[in-house]
Amino acid sequence: MYFRAFLLVSILALGNANTLQGTIDVKRLEGILQENLKSKDLSSLYYAVKGLKQLNAKIPNICEDLKTIKYDLKNIEQVYYLTNTAALSNCLNSLKPEVLSAPAQTLDKKDATIPELYYSVYSLKALGKGSVYDKEDGLKNLIQLLKKDDSPANYGYVFGLCEHMGCAAWSAQHAEGVLLAADESDARALHFEGGLPVTALVLSTVLRTYKSLSKPSPLTEEQKLKFATYLVSRRSVNTARGAALLLEAAQALADDQPSPISIVIKGKKYISSDSDSIEISITDLLGRPVKGLKADRVLAQSGTRLADDVVVLSKQPLTQKPNEPTTFILNLSKIKAQYGLYKIALSADSKTASVNVAVLGEIQVGSVEVGIGDVDGTTSPKLTTVAYPNKLAEKLQADHMQKVTLKFTVKDKYGAAVLVQQAFVRVAAAAGDLEAIFVAEPDNAKAYKVDLNVGAISKHLQHRSGAYSLTLFLGDSAAAAPVAWRLGDVLFNFGHEGAAPAGAAQPGRGPLPQIAHEFRSAEPRPPRLVSDVFAVACAAPLLLLLVLWAKLRVNLSYMPFTPSMLLFHLSLGGALALYGVVWLRLSMFEAARWLPPLGAATFLAGQRLLRRLVADKRRPAA
Repeated sequence: MYFRAFLLVSILALGNANTLQGTIDVKRLEGILQENLKSKDLSSLYYAVKGLKQLNAKIPNICEDLKTIKYDLKNIEQVYYLTNTAALSNCLNSLKPEVLSAPAQTLDKKDATIPELYYSVYSLKALGKGSVYDKEDGLKNLIQLLKKDDSPANYGYVFGLCEHMGCAAWSAQHAEGVLLAADESDARALHFEGGLPVTALVLSTVLRTYKSLSKPSPLTEEQKLKFATYLVSRRSVNTARGAALLLEAAQALADDQPSPISIVIKGKKYISSDSDSIEISITDLLGRPVKGLKADRVLAQSGTRLADDVVVLSKQPLTQKPNEPTTFILNLSKIKAQYGLYKIALSADSKTASVNVAVLGEIQVGSVEVGIGDVDGTTSPKLTTVAYPNKLAEKLQADHMQKVTLKFTVKDKYGAAVLVQQAFVRVAAAAGDLEAIFVAEPDNAKAYKVDLNVGAISKHLQHRSGAYSLTLFLGDSAAAAPVAWRLGDVLFNFGHEGAAPAGAAQPGRGPLPQIAHEFRSAEPRPPRLVSDVFAVACAAPLLLLLVLWAKLRVNLSYMPFTPSMLLFHLSLGGALALYGVVWLRLSMFEAARWLPPLGAATFLAGQRLLRRLVADKRRPAA
């Protein structure tokens, strides 16, 4: 059946200039972190503890787990996870003294990478060893390493090391250049090469550095919004590592004032005669109340009816919901009686967003005029009026020289004519699944009309004459309920002799006979004797050459052993070998690529060899 229940799409978020269209789902991420507290994987356990620490959530005692968990003391990254997990969960007493060896050895290595140095320094810091990496010499070494690989990830590690070493001023000098290296996707989101891990590392280290130096943020509002948009789009995160990194980056951005905010619809997304307000949620990136936002600064700047661009409200303040600092109520009682879609422009301080609001209303059909007339218009159709929800008193009849005309208007509950987004007439067989859908178009007076040319629509109904039902469907996103009205039945005569009536079984509708295809039989092969004789005939010249060489004996006394002689014979042998390979596996086109260089080498070397032989022959004997 073509008709489906019309989906209610009442409020749609539009493209907002400087606000987010969502926030980080903190509760879901916290659930992921809680699940990984029992993980036997050391990195998952570390990120679970780190993420929960950022949320100020309670962390259970995992000291016994750290004693039994498997790790490699020679792997500096695993040592980093181990020591920092122990430090965050107050379990340093559970560690063995041997954990100090790997970080110390890494710092003494001449070829240590930047990530290895980062893991080593922060492993020792977790163990309470303080500043173990000299500021001046360490920074010089890191700068030299950056010259070899200046990726955003390496800069992020260096910024993190400078937080510990005390070279934050150097980080501030280079941070803006690194931020400009971020990649932009769809002109909406910013991120660094390497995805979420690198983006979280760079953002968190840079923003912490500027905060420690009491400097204003290096990010513009546009950059903040685009980085936040990227973080909000990471909804597929389902690991402890991803959850912890996402929270770290989001918290750094949310605490960097002025931070990006989200303005979205909360709760029900429409108004009707029974309800005249909607709720708007205004939060920061983590779903928290926006710092410094006052209730009187949240306004509906304008409201415009989409059908005719008429402004219906201006500068209307929203009311903050009691005990819910992130929820604001927009009262639309002024327009609840005006059916249709409206665009509402909202503002919170300097941030703006737009939403489409549907004012739900009842739609109804006052009456439908149905008539049958000639296609050429020689006679006017005789119209029959049907009031909703009644049906035609009798079946109408129409042949292929006539047309069926339907006229109707759609009204709201107050009797005013309105236009709807969907208006269809369905013609369906009284028995069977044969049907066709036709669109009703309105005129300037908001009156709908459908002309069903019987001869033209017969192809859509397989030219099957018989009884068909007419059903009118009306729907709109601002309609409280759609309309499905069966008007009655019409007997169509499509004028095709032998056409089966509608609903009757058609001949030839069963399965077709199976098509069997037989390939042409292969040509018979010649007898084995013929093949052998042909092979011998092809090899006869080579055999003759070998016989003559054996009889005449090869005289190499006049052959000068020179490079040209060797090249000539090698090239000639290579060409002969190429012919053999062509016979075995190569195609003609593949062989053609190898033959020209071999032929050229044979020609040049042979010419030089012949000139040498002629010269030797003419030289008088000593």
